Amino acid sequence: MNVLLFTFMFLVIGLGRADAVPPQVCHQDNCVDVEVVSRQDDLERGLMYRTGLGRDKGMLFVFAVDDKYQFWMKNMHFSLDMLWISVDGRIVYIGRNIPACSADPCPVYTPDQEARYVLEVSSGYADLHHWKVGDQLKLNGIVEK
Repeated sequence: MNVLLFTFMFLVIGLGRADAVPPQVCHQDNCVDVEVVSRQDDLERGLMYRTGLGRDKGMLFVFAVDDKYQFWMKNMHFSLDMLWISVDGRIVYIGRNIPACSADPCPVYTPDQEARYVLEVSSGYADLHHWKVGDQLKLNGIVEK
């Protein structure tokens, strides 16, 4: 009986997750499915050592407070666009086509305004989809930790 109950619960929970919408950052009619990171070790690692991002995929860094968070591209294997986003979802700074860095010292990229989130997407994505500073984004399914 316990095995049957466990199997039923597993199927119900598993099916519910399969239909769930992934966390997304949306601009007008364009959405990026994001991997959300907020733990310190994940924030430090980011996309290091990965070989690329899928179409309409990204990584969203969630911070506890607003600040001018600095990023670098050490141990990256592909270029990125980085978008710094305010707590209310407005793009405050964009780093476009930031190249990977394989040799120290790697440059550090710093926004000119404070942000709560940083979104990393494939290089050229912001231009392709006409994202610009001041645009309002929707952060769907993003839970701050």
